[in-house]
Amino acid sequence: MPVIESIDNIIQLVTTGFCTAFSASRLVATKRREWAILTLAGAVCFLGDLYWQLYLLFYGKTPEYSYISYIGWYAGYLFLSLLVVEIRGERKSKYNRWLFLVPAFTIGMGIFYLQWGDLIGNIISATLMGILIWVSVDALIMAKNEKKKEGVFLYITILIFCFAEYAMWTASCFWQGDTYMNPYFWFDILMSSVFLALPFALKKGGEI
Repeated sequence: MPVIESIDNIIQLVTTGFCTAFSASRLVATKRREWAILTLAGAVCFLGDLYWQLYLLFYGKTPEYSYISYIGWYAGYLFLSLLVVEIRGERKSKYNRWLFLVPAFTIGMGIFYLQWGDLIGNIISATLMGILIWVSVDALIMAKNEKKKEGVFLYITILIFCFAEYAMWTASCFWQGDTYMNPYFWFDILMSSVFLALPFALKKGGEI
């Protein structure tokens, strides 16, 4: 069993589990919808990671492609997008031409990843990540234009999550083995750290 990958997965299980438990406790205390959404985001990512780690444990190798884990992670992207929309509220954003760089980026990266991944998986990833980045950048620009601090820390934290995901995916295309020198694991730990930060980001400025 790949030792470094297993340690990396356990770290992510701990952080997604913390995110889920903390958010659930805030949901019970506040009864607010944004905490329910973050609880679901953490939970589905936790379950996806759990299945991946159990596969490593029982079969001693990384699954070539696990639809069960990926469905959990895809659902996580969707719930994070819903969280941003929930915090942003009903305010209408102004047209910003720079936002169209988002689909250009995600589609371009999706085409690049086709050299290693399957078509359907890349289309789903590009679509969901495109939506997540779009709504996060849009909400961040809106908050800046309105000179409001509410939600800014949350939007930035989610964008760091997106950066870590793309950096991790790119590093996986040039796999350097099950070693701590492999940048894949460092980016994955960065993404895991985001799950520690998300509840505090929501509590700090996004809780409405």
